[in-house]
Amino acid sequence: MASVFSSVASDVSTLDDIAASTRELDGLILAAGFEDRAFRVLEAGEFRVGAQCIIIRFQNDVPGNNAVFERYFGLANLKFGHSNVHIVDLPHGAPSRLESSIGRTLAVLPRDARVFGVDLSGQPAYAICMTLKALRAHRSGERQIIYYTAAIQYHPTKEEYDAIGASDEIELLPRSMALEMSENLSLDAFSGYRSQNARSCLAILAGYEVHRSTGVVEAVNPSLLLLMYGNPGDDSLSWRLDLSKRLHRKFERGRRTASEVVSTLHVNETLEMLERYYDFLIDDYDMVVAPIGSKMHSLAAYLFWERYGEIRLTFPLPIGYDPEIRPEGAGVTYEVTLEPQRPLFLVPAS
Repeated sequence: MASVFSSVASDVSTLDDIAASTRELDGLILAAGFEDRAFRVLEAGEFRVGAQCIIIRFQNDVPGNNAVFERYFGLANLKFGHSNVHIVDLPHGAPSRLESSIGRTLAVLPRDARVFGVDLSGQPAYAICMTLKALRAHRSGERQIIYYTAAIQYHPTKEEYDAIGASDEIELLPRSMALEMSENLSLDAFSGYRSQNARSCLAILAGYEVHRSTGVVEAVNPSLLLLMYGNPGDDSLSWRLDLSKRLHRKFERGRRTASEVVSTLHVNETLEMLERYYDFLIDDYDMVVAPIGSKMHSLAAYLFWERYGEIRLTFPLPIGYDPEIRPEGAGVTYEVTLEPQRPLFLVPAS
């Protein structure tokens, strides 16, 4: 039986012609991130006259942040025209404002700005979820085109992995773009429903920043733990799956734990796995999902919440980021189409 999600998100496809795809858009939402890949769609895209651009500007003390934003802003002005470029601020100390800020911006755009693309490549997990929530609420009758560009070089590197040795368990990696854990962000928008039995299952879409996994496990203190590891799908990167498993091995002691492997890229595969556990556990456990791994895992987490609003999304945040340890280069760009939400009341055709 096919998953209900197959009618929401298309299969992921490689995008060979970014310009041809973006010419079909009425608008683009992206974040002014440090990573090279976050610039790719804006740089390679071509946009119709009158198309709108919303840029998420990070407000933080990270060195070079302002210069990075000006690079995006300058190119967006050239491609869209100054009056069609809109800045939405994402304050480091108040991330919950993002959804309402995007919503207010969408509300005042021209009525013909309907089909939007969203570039996930420069956005953290909580920003991806809030951006999609705002967009799919304000453009519920339209599809959205999701873009994701892979990096060429990630951290930790293969050299760092080889230096670790053959130990079955790794306590901590020294190099990470995300610094030490600051807080576990639980937004009202994704708070879900908590039953009286107070038993929870925490599903971690695991990556390589084990300090963030530690923080969310300590904050939720789940009765059951589901570790979902990302499979890069490329034999040359199989070491990354092994690394993630070894980093998280310590969590398998002391509590009931299940582990699964899902694609880091193919959204429906992750959704189908989450749904399988949801169907089995939801009558007895509250379900909490923490997307810490890939950008596409964050997309899957959002779509899972959209389908099952009683689950809770939670986001372990670092105190900051070190841009010197960011993913490097821009590789392949991928595209996913999200079908419109199904509103309770249909809007009559004009």
